Amino acid sequence: MGAQGRGTRMGLVGTIILAMLVLAGAPAAAQTPSTTVAPEVEAVDVEDFEDRAERWAEARRRAREKALRKAEDLANANRSTTSTTTTTTTSTTTTTQPPTTTTEAGAVKHPIPAGTTEAQWHALRQCESTQNYRAVSKSGRYRGAYQFSIRTWNWVAGMHYPDLVGVDPIDASPSDQDKMAYQLYEINGWDPWPTCRKRLPS
Repeated sequence: MGAQGRGTRMGLVGTIILAMLVLAGAPAAAQTPSTTVAPEVEAVDVEDFEDRAERWAEARRRAREKALRKAEDLANANRSTTSTTTTTTTSTTTTTQPPTTTTEAGAVKHPIPAGTTEAQWHALRQCESTQNYRAVSKSGRYRGAYQFSIRTWNWVAGMHYPDLVGVDPIDASPSDQDKMAYQLYEINGWDPWPTCRKRLPS
């Protein structure tokens, strides 16, 4: 065979080899997009989820803060109303109401606790309120002849006189104030009146 025939065969062989190399490399190239695109899609999804979660948490935090501020505003408003009412009541009782005692006509007389005397209870009322069953302390906290706080009054009433729970001591009758004071003595002795107890006759 001549030189021209050998050259033609060599060219054909080279073409075949080149085609095989191209075909062998094609799958690897086809795999490249699948290995690079998937992580990008996953990263976008995670970032979007985290962003939504952060916005949701922020919305909940703001809602809690708003609810807390509203509760504080209501509490402050209630305190202001109570303070105003107390001030008005104090000025009214100290300027228009004379002191009253358990000797008023129609008053119910309750027995004093054993071991105490009428003189001691008279001295206690005199010390605490100058015998005024509608007396209110300057702070507005202590009320009535025996200067009950609302909390102590409701505590004693809750155990022994449920009908007096929630009643302002200055609005209770002298008879009711007496029996509440007697009951408090039965529980704690003279301790609820630490200052005036020192001035009681023996």
